Amino acid sequence: MKKEIRIPRKALDLENEAEIIGIILGDGYINKKEYSIRLKVRENDFINNFANLIKKTYGIGTRYKYYDYPCCYVHSINLASRINKLTNKKQRIPNFIICGSKNIKARFLRGFFDSEGSVDVLEKYHRRQIVLTQKNIPWLKQIKTMLFDIGIQSKIYKKPKDSDKLVISLIENMEKYYNLVGFSIRYKQNKLKLAIDYLKNHKPHEKEKYWSVLRHWLKSKKSLRASAKEVKIHWETYRSWIYGTKVPCQIKKDLEFNILPSDHKDLIEQYSFLSNLRNNRDK
Repeated sequence: MKKEIRIPRKALDLENEAEIIGIILGDGYINKKEYSIRLKVRENDFINNFANLIKKTYGIGTRYKYYDYPCCYVHSINLASRINKLTNKKQRIPNFIICGSKNIKARFLRGFFDSEGSVDVLEKYHRRQIVLTQKNIPWLKQIKTMLFDIGIQSKIYKKPKDSDKLVISLIENMEKYYNLVGFSIRYKQNKLKLAIDYLKNHKPHEKEKYWSVLRHWLKSKKSLRASAKEVKIHWETYRSWIYGTKVPCQIKKDLEFNILPSDHKDLIEQYSFLSNLRNNRDK
């Protein structure tokens, strides 16, 4: 059926379309013969969000079917042709998203992470992280760049015998993801909130504390133990930080992405191991 569709032009409509494309590139399906777009997933809230986005963005309705779990679909030659053209038949992320505003990127990321992402919890190692599993490594690299563009650090892990993974870890990045991107799927969003709350209660050190210790030692005229006592930190931790034998994970991430305090030049000049960490960072 050749249904007329409303072409997105306003900022909000383009943001909605970015999320729709994120969903379609993930769990969505385009039937080439019937010119239909379909989303078949277990989560009703995911299905309802997709249907609402289609209605608000293009002005056309969707239909539901129930197999072993819900399926939302829309028959429209114009819409299927538009999505196929924008994504080169699900082979690329459209340029209007890659070069778009932070809001457009965030909305695309939400749609794609709703489809392909999860919140990974491993109690044994107190691990809490967001994981995106994907076989398309160029897409992962583009998604990593988009995340960084909105201030979220991530890392790609290549798996020789399995799908590659993009991981968002550490509380600062997970909080930014929660606030800027989030999940439309409630159980994933709730699981992420619980993970953030857990990390807040179990986080061993603030990164501001690390930089303050390095500054403190440069001015301190006291022994290691006395200096550590002044900043209320165990002296062995104090020593490991100022000699570079241990560096908090968040600091390593910040050095990797060149996110540093305003006086970083002075600190790097005084602490040579910081310069080494920057030179050895994974580009």
